[in-house]
Amino acid sequence: MNTAVLTRTLTVNAAFLAEIKEDNFRLRELLSEGADDAAHGNLGRITVRERVELYFAIRDQLGLHFALEDAYGYFHDAIEEQPWLAKNAKKLQSQHDILFRQLCVVVDAAECILYREYNAIRVKELLEAFMEFYARLAEHEHAENELILAAFDDDIGVGD
Repeated sequence: MNTAVLTRTLTVNAAFLAEIKEDNFRLRELLSEGADDAAHGNLGRITVRERVELYFAIRDQLGLHFALEDAYGYFHDAIEEQPWLAKNAKKLQSQHDILFRQLCVVVDAAECILYREYNAIRVKELLEAFMEFYARLAEHEHAENELILAAFDDDIGVGD
């Protein structure tokens, strides 16, 4: 008996993905503020409550950003399959959930500090966790930008 196995391919809609990235000024602004705070340590620039509110805003904007990318920047079952593009697109899209969850852990840790919960970490550890998230997100965004450029190059015939 022959059984058919259906597989779904994933590719990138380079134009929409690039536009989503360009239009998300608010997310970039919030991330910059968070990185600036974390880089300067616990110098009293912002209060614990302000930091929690900042992390909430970053989480909300990142969730929206990833939702837009997933809905419009990537698409399934392209007519013309490009294996190298599909592999990279799938890898990058799968990172959205991982990155979002990592940020949620940072937000939860900030709330524990704010409410002085017994399991709260030190502020220094929180800022390090934020910077680790920030670095991973920056790597992800760079890789998506490289994917966009490669997809554009492939579309106009200058790719590999």
